[in-house]
Amino acid sequence: MRKIILLTFFISAALFSQSRFEADAPFISGLVGAAKVNLSGNSSSNPLSFAFGGSFGIPIIKNLYLYTRSSYSSQSNFQSFYNTSYINNSLQATNDFQEINSSFSQLLVNGGLLYNFLLSEEFVIGFNGGVSFMVINQEARLRTGTVISSIENENIWGAFGGVIVEKRWEESDFTTFFEAQYNYAKSDALYRTDALSAMNYTFGVRYYLAGR
Repeated sequence: MRKIILLTFFISAALFSQSRFEADAPFISGLVGAAKVNLSGNSSSNPLSFAFGGSFGIPIIKNLYLYTRSSYSSQSNFQSFYNTSYINNSLQATNDFQEINSSFSQLLVNGGLLYNFLLSEEFVIGFNGGVSFMVINQEARLRTGTVISSIENENIWGAFGGVIVEKRWEESDFTTFFEAQYNYAKSDALYRTDALSAMNYTFGVRYYLAGR
């Protein structure tokens, strides 16, 4: 019975807080942070790279936004390990891997929905999800300089989900936020034997165009 009473209390408090929070203004955001990318394919590598971008939200109904986000990340001359069967153009996989110099860049575009919950007068937590579109450039070279793999402007569709903690400032149309977002995509290309994923951790500043 105590658990039921507590659950009822928390639900009532959440509904009450939501009744006081109206999403009545579009926003635009700038963000910077880091992206950890699993490049899939025939290599074993998860480079951590600098990422930057922006986002835009258009209110639909109370607390619900149409949400778009884009970011760019890249990393050069990091070490990865390719299966020797891929390097030697062999159809039979081996347990041997060779160290390779790799570079990549990723343009990531997200489109979906964002729903906000008011935690207090200052803090808001939002959950987002939808469709991802990635443009990947990737190159791998032997230490001798020989290019063994080069991928240009590969387009991959996927899905994303994330969480945003937003700090509101009194009597200001600016807020600050932290966002953690996971992207998952699957390619039909033969050289991508596994799914491609990316985890983004970013900080940013958000401006509400018509005031909150």
